[in-house]
Amino acid sequence: MRFISASNFGPPEVLRVEERPLPHPKADEVIVEVKAAGINLMDTYLRRGMTPPTSVPTVFGVDGAGVVVAVGAQSRATIGDRVAWVWAPGSYAEMLAVPDERLVPIPQSVSFEAAAGGLMQGLTARHLCYDAVPVPQGAVVLVHSAASGVGRMLTQLVTGRGARVIATVSRGHKAPAAAEAGAWKVLVRDEIEDLGAAIRDLSGPDGVDVVFDGTGKTLFDISISALRYKGVFVHYGRAGGPIPPLSLWDQPDGVHLVRCRGDARHESIDQWRRHALQVMQWIEDGTLDVLIGRTYCLEDAAAAHCDLESQETMGKLLLLP
Repeated sequence: MRFISASNFGPPEVLRVEERPLPHPKADEVIVEVKAAGINLMDTYLRRGMTPPTSVPTVFGVDGAGVVVAVGAQSRATIGDRVAWVWAPGSYAEMLAVPDERLVPIPQSVSFEAAAGGLMQGLTARHLCYDAVPVPQGAVVLVHSAASGVGRMLTQLVTGRGARVIATVSRGHKAPAAAEAGAWKVLVRDEIEDLGAAIRDLSGPDGVDVVFDGTGKTLFDISISALRYKGVFVHYGRAGGPIPPLSLWDQPDGVHLVRCRGDARHESIDQWRRHALQVMQWIEDGTLDVLIGRTYCLEDAAAAHCDLESQETMGKLLLLP
């Protein structure tokens, strides 16, 4: 079977296709034939040696969808089950061993692409606006990168909670994707000289109630300045670089700074599974519309990383082994 690996850290070109024997399931695992594997920014951080594991060779991908082809003795799954998963390293592959506890059944009406494209980002968005900072009805919420996988789902869920979303996107061609997700107003950052002023024109002088920011350094100052008194800045990613050390004394009076892990590592397996099933139900009933930006064959993993890092893509990118 084929999979994607790298023997050193560096640019996308370090990714290569390798061969290895078919895996065999442990007692609490299944083997899946991967139909679609998610491509995430965290994969590019790993490729550059920015996140663990920091040794090579290493494998890539943590989420996807496929069909169960073998089961361990203690597995609750059966051969032929359509399943999705998150946090199974090495998902850029034709076959993969996945822990039974990380499997989520895919409804018949949901495609493999939608399941792989929606589960991980949907879980992150759900955690951010339901648990980490529950968004109240009537709030004005600023969502950066609202055409991205997480940003677009955040926009849908926040809007569904009765809040108004001011969305920002990096390029003009991304604005329709944010608007279709329910954004009240969409601001194209490349077309606005003073983004902070444009946000305040929409929010009013008091500012926004919540900012969800996955860009990190790039938009931190603008995000903080957009908040009302007792407003909440939610930092969940660093696509624009890590936020440098800061002085709390120099921040606006009364704002709250919250750092959230999108993977909600504090959750028990039972909690995670319950939330994963909820996200899959949202995909099935249309609460979450999954936008697949582009798909690639396994051999084009390097091109996929290049495209993702270009900031020109929208929604979720997938490998289709």
